[in-house]
Amino acid sequence: MKRVVTPANIIILLASLLTTSSLYSQELTSAEHVTKVKEYFQSTPGEDVYLHIDRSRYIAGEDIWFSIYTLDNETGNLSLRSAVAYVELLNPWNVPLIQTRLRLSGGRGTGNFTLPDSISSGTYTIRAYTNWMKNFLPNICYMQDLDVINPFRNSDFTRKVSSMNNQKNKETPVHYEDKGAIALAADSVFGRRELVILKIGTGDSDAGLYNRYDMSISVTPAGVSSESQGIAEYMFSRKKSWEDILNGIKAPLQYSFESSGHYLSVMIKYRGGSMPDSSKFLYMSIQGKVAEFRYASRDTADHFNFILPVDNKFRNLIFQPEHTSNNMILEIEPSFSWKLPSTYCYRDTLNDTQLDMFSELSFNYQASSIYGIRLKKEAVIKDEVNLKKRRFYGIPEMEVFLDDYISLPTMQEVFFELLPGIILRSRKSGYEMQITNPLTGVFYKEPPLVMIDGVMINDMSVLAELNPEIVEKIEVVKTPYLMGDLVLHGIVNVLTRSGNFRNADMPDYAVIFPYRVIEEPSTITTPDYSDELTRLNRIPDLRNTLYWNPSVKTDMNGKAEIKFWTSDLPGNYVIIIHGISATGEKVTLHKSLVVR
Repeated sequence: MKRVVTPANIIILLASLLTTSSLYSQELTSAEHVTKVKEYFQSTPGEDVYLHIDRSRYIAGEDIWFSIYTLDNETGNLSLRSAVAYVELLNPWNVPLIQTRLRLSGGRGTGNFTLPDSISSGTYTIRAYTNWMKNFLPNICYMQDLDVINPFRNSDFTRKVSSMNNQKNKETPVHYEDKGAIALAADSVFGRRELVILKIGTGDSDAGLYNRYDMSISVTPAGVSSESQGIAEYMFSRKKSWEDILNGIKAPLQYSFESSGHYLSVMIKYRGGSMPDSSKFLYMSIQGKVAEFRYASRDTADHFNFILPVDNKFRNLIFQPEHTSNNMILEIEPSFSWKLPSTYCYRDTLNDTQLDMFSELSFNYQASSIYGIRLKKEAVIKDEVNLKKRRFYGIPEMEVFLDDYISLPTMQEVFFELLPGIILRSRKSGYEMQITNPLTGVFYKEPPLVMIDGVMINDMSVLAELNPEIVEKIEVVKTPYLMGDLVLHGIVNVLTRSGNFRNADMPDYAVIFPYRVIEEPSTITTPDYSDELTRLNRIPDLRNTLYWNPSVKTDMNGKAEIKFWTSDLPGNYVIIIHGISATGEKVTLHKSLVVR
């Protein structure tokens, strides 16, 4: 593995254009592109995303809760193709305010946004898509408008109107009746702080078999409940959009399904125009005690594509090209799309009914904040990856713990005294390392892969100047190590006591990119008044969302039971249930509930 080491400054530019590897590597005519894409859809149907959001009106500072359904748009079943969902909140000026990646498992996922308490009042849009759906943005993605009021800002309300909304208004409304054979049994009138029991059942089956459902449930005041379509109606209305998209395709698909992991695409560019690049490989190492090293080959679109595991581990990704130069730039494509629908905004005022509704929501939120009532339980991030993951090279052939030996003043002496067959020596051009092939007894002509805490090092002076006192151990693989098209002529990994490489200077050509693939969603809790003392306490319960459950599954008998307690707020509430069965039957249910 040859690497030319020259000083270079490589910077990261977040690309604003959608550039990634094509699904079709060969060069095709425009007509052939269309034919290939249509053939692709016949063999691999696509997918769509639906969100169940707890309500449609919020106060700045509150949480938005949502449940994700990823659906196969051919069969109507839950899609198993994508492992990551992209969810964004766009402000009234159509600028992304919050962006998050969330895990999908079996076509389902959950998440939440915390609205900043400093945002302006207006129409906000939540949109969701998968990596594959980026091929068809901005039209093919889930979008829903939400109203947000900030009681501490001016009274102006910025309304947003998009071209997509205008198109929807021109179309004849489509009503599609959900076929989910599911019933909901519950009383409809309750007192304050009273237990509510919802009994969900699919009824009797002629064959004695029951369809199992995965559902999400929200219970909110009638005036703020979510106004979105049901899942079946939404998917039915999507058919026309997909037909328009397929008829208008003039280019190959650029994005594929993220089934095996999260895709990260990088390009090598040069300042001052194009310039030939001899780098066949781009290397990515990940800082930590458990060595993670990957490489990517240049594809036909000049991209280097890496696949990351879908987990919540925070990683420092270090990218280094095979060859470097002074005017080289690494350009990392952003995972969120900048293809947004066209919109325009105008200032508006709220009518008296809307003002009263938002005033009540605001009072409830502020009172809960004053009394320190928090219904959100933050996600606990557990770094379980290191416990399960082994070094990419497996068990090293040599493992030397420096505490087992007398202290040596330099790393050159450490290698000379403790690691036979490995030489770290200085030359006129700098330091170099060589490893003896244990099979032939001759030094490899190619340099080994050298790492400090899993980070690839090209400049051996960085290793030579490392203080041996901070080194815990050295792991070595002497025999050739094959990784796909890449041959490593030996591996040397120097592990410091801290394991984070902070005590050594990073070389100029190394780019550190902090990254977390997915965020773990928080959970919402509700009060339990089964204890009499708790029920009689004087702390007010003023929940704007009375109950939220992003995933409720019926049992083998097709039944489920949900329990929650009412609050101190009297009024009319709406129970909304969205769900899908194992066979693709979709259900949307609405039921009224009164608290006196």
